[in-house]
Amino acid sequence: QALLYGLTFYIYNNFETKTFQALMDDAFEHVHALPEQFFVNTFTGSIISKINRARSKIETFEDRLIIDLYPTLIVLGGSMAFLAAQFPELALIMTGYLVLLIIISAYFIFKISGPAQGDYADAQDSFVAHLADSISGIATTKAYAQTEYEVSRFVDMTQELLGINRRAYYLGNLAGFVQRLLLSGMLSLLLAGGVWYLFHGRATVENMAYLAFAYTIMESHMKRLGFHIKDILTSSYDLHAIIHLLREEPEADEEPPLPALAIDRGEIVFDKVSFTYPGKDSPVFDNLTVTIKAGERVALVGHSGSGKTTFIRLLQCLYPLQGGRIMVDGQNIANGSHESLRSAIALVPQDPILFHRSLADNIAYARPEATQAEIVAAASQAHIQGFIEQLPQGYDTLVGERGIKLSGGERQRIAIARAMLADRPILILDEATSSLDSVSERAIQDGLHALTQGRTAIMIAHRLSTILDADRILVFDQGRIVEQGTHDELVRREGGLYAQLFTLQSGGFIAS
Repeated sequence: QALLYGLTFYIYNNFETKTFQALMDDAFEHVHALPEQFFVNTFTGSIISKINRARSKIETFEDRLIIDLYPTLIVLGGSMAFLAAQFPELALIMTGYLVLLIIISAYFIFKISGPAQGDYADAQDSFVAHLADSISGIATTKAYAQTEYEVSRFVDMTQELLGINRRAYYLGNLAGFVQRLLLSGMLSLLLAGGVWYLFHGRATVENMAYLAFAYTIMESHMKRLGFHIKDILTSSYDLHAIIHLLREEPEADEEPPLPALAIDRGEIVFDKVSFTYPGKDSPVFDNLTVTIKAGERVALVGHSGSGKTTFIRLLQCLYPLQGGRIMVDGQNIANGSHESLRSAIALVPQDPILFHRSLADNIAYARPEATQAEIVAAASQAHIQGFIEQLPQGYDTLVGERGIKLSGGERQRIAIARAMLADRPILILDEATSSLDSVSERAIQDGLHALTQGRTAIMIAHRLSTILDADRILVFDQGRIVEQGTHDELVRREGGLYAQLFTLQSGGFIAS
C-alpha cells in the first residue's frame, strides 16, 4: 500500500502541476482573445472569480481523482478479485451493487445536488463581481455619502449568497446520506452473503476470516469512495464556469490564424461601412464611405453619440461589420490578423488605463524593449519628465491600480508618452488633452504636433481649439459625415453644423 501511495504521489506531482499551469495559461490567454463585446457585458470581478475558483477546484478535482480515487479503486478491485476467488457468486452480486451505487450517486449529484452547487458557483461569481464594482467606485460612494447604502446592498447580497449556499449544502448532504445508506446496504449484503455461505457449508472458518478481512478493507474504502465521487462530481460543477468561459468565441481572426497585415503608410478607407451594436436596433453607420490619406491629420467632430468613438473602434477591428469593408494600405482588415493591425496603431484614450507597474513600464508598454534614454525622451516630449524627476523613485515609481496614484492629467501625459514611444504609422488621439490644464495643454501642443507629423493621425475633439490646424475635419451627425474641410472652410460655411458648434462653444467645449 505504501508503494501504491508513493506511485500515486509521483503521478500527482507530475500531472497536477502541468494540468494546473495549462489551465491557468489557457484561461488567461483565452480571455485576452475574447472580443470587445464580451467585456462590455461581463463584470471583471466575475471573470476573476471564475478563474480563481477554477484554480482551487482543479486542485480538489485532481486530489480526489489521483490521490484518493485511484488508490481506492485499486484496493477495492483487489478486494473484489480476492472475493471472486473465494465467493464468485457473492462477488458478482457485489459488483452489480457497486455499479448501481455509482449510478444512483451520479443521479443524485447530477440532478439534485450538482445543479444547486452550480447555482452557488454562479452566485459566488456575481457576489465577487458586485464586490469589485463597489470597491472600484468607492470614491463616488464617499463623494455622495452613500456608504450606508452600499453596506446595505452588500448585506442583502451576503444573505442571498448564504441562502443559496445552505440549499447547496443541504442537497449535497442529501446525496451523501443516500450514498452512505447504499454503502451500508452493500456491506450488510456482504456480511449476509458470508453467513449464508457458512451455514450452507460452502465456507470454512478460514474463508470467513478472509471475508472479515475483506469486509474491513472494503468498509473503509467504500466510505471513502462515496466521498471521493461526491467531491469529484461537485468539483466538476464548479469547473463548469471556467469551461464555459473557455468556450466563449474568440475574436474572428484568432482561429484559424489570419496572415499579418503589412502597414507602413497608414491610408484608411471606409468603404460603404454599415454597423449596428449587438443588441441594438438602430445602426450607427449605414453605407459610410470616407478616405483618409496616408500622413493626413484628420479631426472627428460632432455631438456625443454621433459615431466618432465607434469610428475608431471599428478601425481597431473591435467589432465585426454588418456590411462594407475597412481598408488600411489597400488591405481589408477583416482578412488580416487583429494583432498586426493594432500593432500599427498608437492610441491615446480619453480615460487612459495604466497598469500597477512602474512609470517606465507604463511608458514603454507598447515597446518593452525600449531603452531608458528613449523612455526619458518620450516623457520629455509629453511634458511629464519634470514631474517624474521630482518623485523619490523616479521612473521606478509604482502608479497604483489603474494609475490611481496619479492625477487625470498625469495619466494622460503618460499615455501620450507611451504613444510617442510606440512610433506607429497610425495615431488615434481621443480627447488626448481633455484632462490637462491650459498651461500643460499649451506646453504639450508642440509635442503633439511633432507626434502627428509623418503619420496618419485621427483626432477626436470636443475642444475645437485643439484641432484648428488639422488637415481636414470630418463633422459627424447621427452616424453620417455631414461636412468636411479645414477649420477655415467650415467655420465660414453659413448654417453649417461645424460653424454652429464653434459659435456655441463656451470655454472650449461643445454645447450638448
